[in-house]
Amino acid sequence: MSPFGITQLELHYQAINLYHFAKLVWVEITSYIGKFASEFNGFADRYAEYLESKADGKTEIHMLNTFNKLMLHLLYKVAFSVDMGPLTDEDHPFVTTMKTAVIGFANLLSSPLVAINPFKWRFRRDVREAIKYIRQSAEQMMTDRNVAKRNGDYVPHDLLEYIMELKEKHPSKMTDEILLDNFLTFLLAGQETSANTLGFMIALLAKNPECYKKLQKEVDENVGAVAVITFDELVKLPYLDMVLKETLRLYPVVKSSFRETATDYVLGGHHIPAGTDMVASFYATSRSEQNITNPSEFMPERFDVDSPEKFSKFVSTPFSTGPHTCIGKKFAEIEMKIIIVKIMQNFDFELIPGQTCEIQDNTLLQPKSGVKCFLRPRKTVTA
Repeated sequence: MSPFGITQLELHYQAINLYHFAKLVWVEITSYIGKFASEFNGFADRYAEYLESKADGKTEIHMLNTFNKLMLHLLYKVAFSVDMGPLTDEDHPFVTTMKTAVIGFANLLSSPLVAINPFKWRFRRDVREAIKYIRQSAEQMMTDRNVAKRNGDYVPHDLLEYIMELKEKHPSKMTDEILLDNFLTFLLAGQETSANTLGFMIALLAKNPECYKKLQKEVDENVGAVAVITFDELVKLPYLDMVLKETLRLYPVVKSSFRETATDYVLGGHHIPAGTDMVASFYATSRSEQNITNPSEFMPERFDVDSPEKFSKFVSTPFSTGPHTCIGKKFAEIEMKIIIVKIMQNFDFELIPGQTCEIQDNTLLQPKSGVKCFLRPRKTVTA
């Protein structure tokens, strides 16, 4: 039994459930995410308004904190159709309990002895209660949706409804428990990872002014003052795509993944039998000199289709790959790109002196300094 009431057998079945769910979702989710574009833009606009109130060139803005709050608000709106109010408000109870659950998960991975540490019993209790609250809240939402549909009442077509529809299409593969596990996995995995990536991206652009100006120029020339950033606008921004890929190469916020070999295999002259537990380090492969040139340098152009540098697609796999590819990959890419575009459209930013890209490893990689910036409004750019 784990310190939070989850057995190893349950963890094994959850892993199987995630695999089957990913196979079901991956084909369909890309087209479905297009329906969220207006929500992404709406929250990005609210975020820009929030930043505008502080963008005087002398007020310190803790960008990582603001990204975390923005991602939580956006996810709950898109997932549950729940509006948590202005970004300036105090945290919603669901947010605070989710934070507790995430902290508990991180502690379980990084400090297994939390299970027997007598001084941590209050912490274990708080995490168990947070997980119970989150699951019961989600279960109640699902129950309410089913009742509303039976009564012919209005039901919002959000992510929860989409996943419930998948269960109806594949009743033999998705139980209510599988549906709930994977829906909560989407929420838990989608918030902090995106916030940390945005933080690293802002820090890297600020520390590499030539890349910053190149991206700003691309946004100005191809999007300008366009208010609603659609997929068509994002396609016009190939350098933004390169910047995101290079950020994730340097700082894959989920730094590794666990796998079990299905068959016997020989790797580097070493025989690895079937059933062997393996750890794949995304951080190591994407920073190895054997795989990539000048791996510690921020060079978005290396991802240009015409770049002379050629490397395997498996060198940088921050969302994993194959049937285990993160189901939120496309969702995260689009939301992050729209937010960065809105920032580039509306503000100039600079890191407060002393900021670094040093890593803080809390199971997920995050900028240790928090990415504190000064912002200034930009003059309106014509489309």
